Amino acid sequence: MRAPPPVHLSSRIHDAGEWLLVLGLMATIAWTTLCLGGYLAQTMVVTSTAVFVLAALGGLLFALRPQRFNRAALLPLPFLLYALASVMWLAPAPWLAWREWLLWLQMWLVFVLVLHFGRSRAASWLIIGTFLALGIVGVGMAAYQRFVSQTWMMMGKVQVAQFADRSAGMFGIPNSLAGLLELMIPACGAIVFSRTTSALVKVLCSWLAAMFLFALVLTGSRGGWIALSVTLAIWPLLGGENWSRRLTGLVTVTVLVTAVAVGLYKFSPPVHNRLQPFLAGKFESSRPIIWRVAVNIWQDHPWLGSGAGSYNTVFEQYRPKHFLNEPHWTHNDYLNTLSDYGAVGFALWTGAGAGLAWVGWQSVRRARQASQASGQVLLHWRLKLGFFLGLTAFALHLGVDFHTKIPALAYAAAVAMALLLRLNEEAAVRRSGGIRWLGLNGAFAVLAVAWFIASPLYRAETLRYTSRHTMDVQAREGKGDLRDILPQAVKNIERATLIDPRNGQAWADYAHAVMLTWYTTGGDIQALGMVAERAVDRAIALCPVQAEFWLRKGAAQDMQGKETDSGRSYHRALELAPQSADVWYYYAYHLSLISGQEMAALQAIKTCLELDPSISVAVALKERLMSKH
Repeated sequence: MRAPPPVHLSSRIHDAGEWLLVLGLMATIAWTTLCLGGYLAQTMVVTSTAVFVLAALGGLLFALRPQRFNRAALLPLPFLLYALASVMWLAPAPWLAWREWLLWLQMWLVFVLVLHFGRSRAASWLIIGTFLALGIVGVGMAAYQRFVSQTWMMMGKVQVAQFADRSAGMFGIPNSLAGLLELMIPACGAIVFSRTTSALVKVLCSWLAAMFLFALVLTGSRGGWIALSVTLAIWPLLGGENWSRRLTGLVTVTVLVTAVAVGLYKFSPPVHNRLQPFLAGKFESSRPIIWRVAVNIWQDHPWLGSGAGSYNTVFEQYRPKHFLNEPHWTHNDYLNTLSDYGAVGFALWTGAGAGLAWVGWQSVRRARQASQASGQVLLHWRLKLGFFLGLTAFALHLGVDFHTKIPALAYAAAVAMALLLRLNEEAAVRRSGGIRWLGLNGAFAVLAVAWFIASPLYRAETLRYTSRHTMDVQAREGKGDLRDILPQAVKNIERATLIDPRNGQAWADYAHAVMLTWYTTGGDIQALGMVAERAVDRAIALCPVQAEFWLRKGAAQDMQGKETDSGRSYHRALELAPQSADVWYYYAYHLSLISGQEMAALQAIKTCLELDPSISVAVALKERLMSKH
């Protein structure tokens, strides 16, 4: 008998490195998901570092043992390069644009890593098991939020009243939990209806699917319900053996989904409350408004868009009268991409998605034609169909939400797509100098991005956000003493400007904090105004279309007695945000300080209150001005 070939040291190192990569990636995704989906910059300090380090490890593993490279990984690259160009030359707020691009990049890196590594049966089960475990944890949290504490959230946060009767699980927004669940429900259901899987696996998947559906109902996400319902309806059309069975399945699924919806509507008050407005013809008012703004932005910037990550920055120029919400995104990833990146970027983005969907469907068809009936769940075509359907539901839901802006959901979709596109056979080892070169250079490139771009961006934003949030909470709710809060806030935000000088919001917040110190400690008001004006000038140089920055500049100039200059700053803020009640309030307050401008101030405060009658300080200012006349 011939002895087995010796195992080389390089192979052992490669195998150990691959397991380290898979374990690290799953731990990173799990941790990010449990930290409100990675929305906060303080989470992304750790998450982004981990993703980039693991990507560098993947590059080194490619160099150590070249393997077949799946060309589907190249499909998103044209959009990534285009988006990078938008960040560097077009985006009005570079710090926001870089943050968005870094998430696109990390999503792609996770996709490439799962596509090529951890392809053994044990590693694949680890990947799938991680997401199933997260789903189970999400179910438990959703039930706790519904039946025990409706205000509980991860990381010590308190849920807003808007979502009091809806469950968000480990996320901050219920729709985000729905996005995670809809990726997994079709995969569980597909295995249940497989003829070759064991009874135990069928029971387990039935139990998981039922739990996930239960949690999906608790989210109250109408977009999630509709996206999954449509996906379940087309499932028989894609998975049926012939047209007779496909049509029969379509009718059956439609009847079942309708029956469940009717039952929940009649016997579940939260579901009834969510569906009743739709049935009465009263659709949500806010989303169509911000969608219309996105269309208007695109019409003004049809080809290249207004710039990466710019929707919230540009929104004030298009804000409709009496619309008071503060949208970070459009609640529609398709329109968000169109307004930010224009027709060119939208074509590249949707083209990459359509290309991946086509390759994914071909993967399902090839697996089905191979008639794999070994009973191995991981190799079965129905599991691939489940991944395809889950991604379909996810894509449909993007029409009313912003899942690709939540890191945990972006990673989850990337993993699902990678599992769908994986080849069933083991990757053939191929000695290729080109692959080695790409692996080594790719490793150095992602480490450079992590060190020079991602790390300073997230660390600075963490310092800025936490300090600004503390000041805002004190001003809004009176929590804490401003005299105790301000000294550390000034130091933290100043440090943020040193770590990442490209963060215009940090410069503006530093100016704001410096000006507030005069109210707590006194001092030379003109000197403080000069410091604040220099800081806010840095912010305006980075983003001249942000109305808030011009307000800060006007306030700093008022502190120095520059009435004429400050007037020009406030007028510029009004040009950029003509329907903002806050801007009109600050302008009215500025006028109230100038002798002889009382009537103009009164007219400005009336405009402010016409836009938003609920601003208490504006009401007080109006009463004070009227008492003088």
